[in-house]
Amino acid sequence: MENIEKNLDALLKLQTIDCELDQITRLRGALPEEVEVLKAGLDDLQTGSKNIQEDLSKLEKDIATQRVRIKDIEALAKKYEEQQMDVRNNREYDAITKEIDLQKLEMQLAEKHIKSTYERIDKQKLHLAQNQEVVAKKKQVLRSKQKELKALVEESKGEEKKLQGQRSKALKHIDAQLQQTYERIRANVRNKLAVVTIIRGACGGCFNQVSPQKQIDIKSKKSVLLCEHCGRIVADVTEPDTEN
Repeated sequence: MENIEKNLDALLKLQTIDCELDQITRLRGALPEEVEVLKAGLDDLQTGSKNIQEDLSKLEKDIATQRVRIKDIEALAKKYEEQQMDVRNNREYDAITKEIDLQKLEMQLAEKHIKSTYERIDKQKLHLAQNQEVVAKKKQVLRSKQKELKALVEESKGEEKKLQGQRSKALKHIDAQLQQTYERIRANVRNKLAVVTIIRGACGGCFNQVSPQKQIDIKSKKSVLLCEHCGRIVADVTEPDTEN
């Protein structure tokens, strides 16, 4: 019984500490989340810029390859033209002429490919410039948000550290399984109140009435009891203030 009572008292203390920590978090508002979203967005943009730069490098190499190919085609065409001077009949002349025409067509295709590649390069460079402009703006916003968040964190740093220390001490007096139950309930209720007391005959979490017999059982602290309506841990019965 003594162990259960200590667990319940420690749970109540833990809930009070966590409520104060939650209040500190609320004072910071959406800033922590905004900072994380901005960081993730910047990572995506910077990855995008890196991908564009890699693509530009590949396109430049492709152009260099096509230029080498054009030189090879020109050399081959010149060779055919020289051979054409020594043909012995019209059939040989026509065959070589076809090869020269084919090489000219290959050259045209290579030049067309180079032109379209340059167009892709121009588009990618424009995309990269736009991307980098957005990155610069988002970095500025992120720095501002981080500065604002840092000021808020510094403001409550001492109090938060003290509360975290108190929280660690409270946890030492709570069984591991009960800690898991506490954390599970906190994660599933809107106001994060996992441990409540009975106030004026009602659950302090959902405000539903609790039977007198169950109130007696809760007050005795012989076992860990949950509210039958909301599932929160009911740790004690708080007596109403009778003073006028």
